[in-house]
Amino acid sequence: MSLTSVSDNELLLQYRNPATKEKAYTTIIKKYQEKLYWHIRRMVVDHDDANDVLQNVLIRVWKGLENFREDSQLYTWLYRIATNESLTFLEQQKKKASISYSDVETGLS
Repeated sequence: MSLTSVSDNELLLQYRNPATKEKAYTTIIKKYQEKLYWHIRRMVVDHDDANDVLQNVLIRVWKGLENFREDSQLYTWLYRIATNESLTFLEQQKKKASISYSDVETGLS
């Protein structure tokens, strides 16, 4: 059975069954991992950084999938998590890269 032939609704039903939870999660990841990676990569240019962000996304999905309310499509929810994680990463990078004027001035004194 190909990944595209399994609907998201079927995967969510399987995920909610303790006997098939891990298999369903693995299938969801296999189905969407590449799309999510390239979405992240459009914002986070470096390959290794994009992979790190993707790992954070997959952790958030694992922790949050139980509470997914199905108000939207599964991929829309995954896409939003990937976007938020990418923006968080970029904000952290920006903070690491910025040095305040007073820090430089203090260091020169």
